[in-house]
Amino acid sequence: MRDVHRSLVGDESIYSSAAALFENSITTKRIMKLVLEVAFLLVLGMSQAWGYSSGPPLSKCETVIPIHGKNKPQSEASPYSISVSNSSYTTGESLTVTIQGSGSKKFKGFILQARGSDSSVAWPVGEFTEIPADGAQVLFCAGGDLKSTAAHKNPDKKEWSSLQFTWTAPAQSAGNITFIATIVENFTTFWRKIESPVVTGPPAENVTRGVASQSFQIDKTGCGKTKGCFSLPSDCTGSADCNYLFTYQVSEGNVVMEMSAKQRYVSVAFNEQQLMDKMDAIMCATMGSNLVELRHYYSRDHNMDRQNLAGNSDITLNKIVNEDGGIKCRVTRNLTSNADYFKDLTKKWYVLFAYGTTTPSGSGQYHQKNRTFWGEKIDLSVPATLVDEKTQVKDTITKDGCGETKSCYSEPADCKGSSDCSYFVTIKPVKGGDGQGEVTEVEFEISSKKQWASIGFNTEKKMGGTDALICENINGQVSVEHYVADKGYGTPTKSNPKPSSLEQTSQKSESGIISCQFKRKMQDPDMIDLTNPLYLVYVSGPTSGNTIGQHPPSPKTSPQKVEVSKVVVLTGEKKDSTLIKAHGCLMVIAWIGFASIGIFMARFTKVAFGDKELLGTKVWFTFHRILMICTVLVTIVGIILIFVYAGHWMSGAHPITGIIVLVLSVIQPIAAAFRPHPGDDNRYLFNWAHRAGGIFALILAVVTVFLGILIYKDELGLDDSPLYAMIVYCVGVAFVIAFDIYLSCKKRDHKTASFTMIGEKEGGHVQVEQSPEELAVSHRRLMLGFLVLLVTGIVIALIVLIAVAEAGEEGDHH
Repeated sequence: MRDVHRSLVGDESIYSSAAALFENSITTKRIMKLVLEVAFLLVLGMSQAWGYSSGPPLSKCETVIPIHGKNKPQSEASPYSISVSNSSYTTGESLTVTIQGSGSKKFKGFILQARGSDSSVAWPVGEFTEIPADGAQVLFCAGGDLKSTAAHKNPDKKEWSSLQFTWTAPAQSAGNITFIATIVENFTTFWRKIESPVVTGPPAENVTRGVASQSFQIDKTGCGKTKGCFSLPSDCTGSADCNYLFTYQVSEGNVVMEMSAKQRYVSVAFNEQQLMDKMDAIMCATMGSNLVELRHYYSRDHNMDRQNLAGNSDITLNKIVNEDGGIKCRVTRNLTSNADYFKDLTKKWYVLFAYGTTTPSGSGQYHQKNRTFWGEKIDLSVPATLVDEKTQVKDTITKDGCGETKSCYSEPADCKGSSDCSYFVTIKPVKGGDGQGEVTEVEFEISSKKQWASIGFNTEKKMGGTDALICENINGQVSVEHYVADKGYGTPTKSNPKPSSLEQTSQKSESGIISCQFKRKMQDPDMIDLTNPLYLVYVSGPTSGNTIGQHPPSPKTSPQKVEVSKVVVLTGEKKDSTLIKAHGCLMVIAWIGFASIGIFMARFTKVAFGDKELLGTKVWFTFHRILMICTVLVTIVGIILIFVYAGHWMSGAHPITGIIVLVLSVIQPIAAAFRPHPGDDNRYLFNWAHRAGGIFALILAVVTVFLGILIYKDELGLDDSPLYAMIVYCVGVAFVIAFDIYLSCKKRDHKTASFTMIGEKEGGHVQVEQSPEELAVSHRRLMLGFLVLLVTGIVIALIVLIAVAEAGEEGDHH
């Protein structure tokens, strides 16, 4: 404690400690990242505490245990009960079932089923044919009918003291039954498996759940030729030894799919993105009786909605079996369908694969690590051998001959080839006259983990005016194209037609890696003359629709001009990022710092400071004016710095929104200088325009900061921490605004109540009204204090993260 005290009170200790901390930028970055991640998790935790309002997932149909973090069901007696309108039932009869809280007890969530009292497996029986119109839904649980389970769907977070349902008994008797429910009072408090009195019924009848097995095997014969295949591991031979196997074959408007897994369910899904949300999924699952069945699901995030396949002729189960320690099935599906949630399989989709366990009743459980996907959208009409996205792919371009027969450049420096290099290019000069004459053409190889990669040539060390050869993946088609970047803004224009000497020899896109091999003549009238020494420009990026997307603002270039006719040492360098960092830090200080505090100070401190003056004007106005002038000045300096760095106007949304923010920030003080005097009839027009302009400028500035982080993320070597910081800032500001709205509503209610009481009192001699502003002043001071602390912390965090950020390693050279 003595050392702590000395470090707090001793100036030298403070400065030396701070210096040591900032000298170790990695330590600082880790500390800031940890703080931001904790803050972000706290924000997520607050939102999660509201509970799962969309309802329980199907994986909980049997256990009926909510996923509420580490919270466990209550052990004491439940204050909730289930009552049934009759103590017995007959097949097809309807009963009224009521969930009731005792006294004033209310609940927000529930899951309710009927189960056979003597059944060895927890099958849900019967159907809920009528449920509350608001706040409830039916679930299609494994082993049960379409509406076998009732559950909450409560996005408005309503509370109920009781709910009533109509349950209809199955056509085949389940014997004696019991209604069970899990009741959720709040996120941390819930009771599991509350039971109703036993309802007696006719003797239980045998019910077939699932279909009988038909033994068969799936093999990989014809993979890549007559059918497409995916397997784990990739060298397994068939369903007998594959942990997972999927094959597909298209014929006459149908696709025959075969699946197997060494688990109790196997599935395949189609989606427009590599996510579970909004996917069309087919599952073959094993029931508790070891019978098996085909299912179809549509997902909303990780919540799976099971679809009713009764009467659907677009999908047919051919064979299914549980044997050899797992499940196998063969399904025929129409490529196109009018049924809900069936994707058009004539189009390209990402394919997702998963397998896992089931509960005794057949509910599929979360796949944990048993899931993967193919890295590209695929056309099912084309037989292909698919490779696991996680599996190391073979190099299509290697470093063999680098520094001897070809010049090479790669990022990072220690990558081995196209399979692990984020960017890789080789340049090989080819001599004419059987290899004895002058260099007449150049062979190129290029690869990238992005959707396009380019090698550019320029007489200057910049992007504008660059003559570029680009390997691009547009809508699944890989090709080599020639582009010329505009000398002003660097906007690329594709050559059409393609130069005649540009010859593409191979192209490939596999597991998210594109690669191209091509060549061109040293001299071509439609392209830059390669006989002259030129700067090389190394760049890659995403695609946007049918065009190449935005690349990093400052791509790497060769430090000196290069003669491509010789095998030389290639290196890459970037512009000094100091000006970019200074620009980012200044804009954060200006808008996240000065503007945020200045705008909210004008809102929160008018009453707090009263008529006190500073520098000839009211205190609140003095602070507001100083902060907003600082915002304008710092913004101007920040924009000047980025123009000095870039040397020209840059394309994209970020510079456009930035300039709009600058214009708005300059207009605000100019308009304020000509504002009408207080009491003027038109003063209110200025007030509203000034407020609206300031708020819009702040919102647009926050959007601009987000865009800037995303654009310069790779260039500066930033991780996701700055984005987390901005999210925490937005959540904090939203909380302040919401609390201010609450105070305003409360103020109006108080004022109305005061006037009512004065009017009702005869003579009007009793005055109960107080100043609404005075009632809220302490709360507004508290909110301003919270905002200042929040903003200060976020600004410091962002400045540190930007300042200590370091871009990745320089490229390799050979």
